[in-house]
Parts: sequence; C-alpha cells; structure tokens
Amino acid sequence: SVTAFAAEWYLEDGDITVSAGDNGQTVSQGSNTDVADDAPVIKQRDSAAATGSTITMKTSGDATANVTIKDINISSTGDAIDVGSSSANITLEGDNKIFSETGSALHVSDGDVTITGSGSLEAEIGGYENNNAKIGSHEDEDMSGKIHITGSATVTTKDDREDVFRDDGAGIGSGEDGNMSGSITIDGNTKVNAFSQENGAGIGSGESGNMSGSITISGNAQVTAGSGWDGAGIG
Repeated sequence: SVTAFAAEWYLEDGDITVSAGDNGQTVSQGSNTDVADDAPVIKQRDSAAATGSTITMKTSGDATANVTIKDINISSTGDAIDVGSSSANITLEGDNKIFSETGSALHVSDGDVTITGSGSLEAEIGGYENNNAKIGSHEDEDMSGKIHITGSATVTTKDDREDVFRDDGAGIGSGEDGNMSGSITIDGNTKVNAFSQENGAGIGSGESGNMSGSITISGNAQVTAGSGWDGAGIG
C-alpha cells in the first residue's frame, strides 16, 4: 500500500486528478503523478483570479476519494469538478466558486458525492444552451447516484450571469432530458440555495426528465429552491 501524507496542491499548477482504490489514494498534477496523499488540500495562491484548471475524482471498487477544497475559483470550459461514476467526499473550507461554460460545475452521474465542511460553494454554469445540472448530471444523462450535502456547508447554485441562455438543467439533480432516479439528501446545519434559470427544477430533475428518485431534507438544514419558468422548486 502507499504511504499517505497530506499536502497542499495549487490549481495554478494545472489540472488535478485524485484517484482512490484498494491500495490507497494518490494525487496527480503535471509531472507529479500518483503521489500518495490521503488528505489533499486543493487551493490557489490567488483565489481572486479564476483558473481554468479542473479537479477529477477517480475511484475503483469500494474506495472513496477524499479531498478538501479551500478558497478555489475555477472557471472552465468542461466540468469544473468531475466525480461522474466515482465516490468522493469533498470538504469545504473558505469560499469556493466553480463555473463551467459547457459542462456541469460539479458533475455526478451514477456516482456518490458528499459535500461537507464549514465553508461555502457557489456552483454556476453559463454559455449558450448549457442544459446540464449545475450539481449533478449532464444533458441527456440520468442522475442515478447520490448527492449528500451535510455538515455546516453553504451551497448555492447561481443564475445571475448575463451570458446564460437556455438553462434547463436542475440546480441540483439531473440535466435536461435526464431522469433524477438517484437520491439527494440535505441535512445537518447546511444552507442550500438551488435554482434553475428556466425549466429545470431547483432541486430534482431537468426539463423533460422524470423525477423517480428521492429528495430528503432533515436536521437543521435551511433550503431555498426555485425555477425561473416552469420547473418545480423541488421535484
């Protein structure tokens, strides 16, 4: 097995991939490949300036990738953070902003992601007809996995960019024409503000997607959810 340690990784140095499997967890960035690190902290030297570097989680078997993001500011063309079919625990520290021009801010399809910690996360998408979920699946892709927001995290999916046209994915859930058959759980002391600009649900399915999964809100969670046009607030 690999020898573990915790290190700080800076997005200004390039894309970061966190991989977890039976032999432990590693981090790769540029020429630094498969560096053993069970508790990486991903940050920026200057979070006032957006970076195009992205974060990818890859897991195998029953492993879960663990990462802390602290005061990051990603503005990417594809997914800013990609969990996809993997399993990941993301701990928030400080104020974090993730934006995607053509993908999801945080992509989850049939994977399992837990967002926790005491920091904040703003997830935003833009561009022309970007119908992916801000947190969840892409357009024409089911969100059959699990999204869990807990701890004291504050999570917001924003819709105030002037360059956004046709945003029919959910704030949290599935993209347009994608079914929300998985589960979304919001608990602890979290604050969640989730919105879709047009016809997607704030929390649930995108436009023309079936909502057959579960949405659970419990504990001391405070949730505000809405749709700009014809989507449900929740559902």
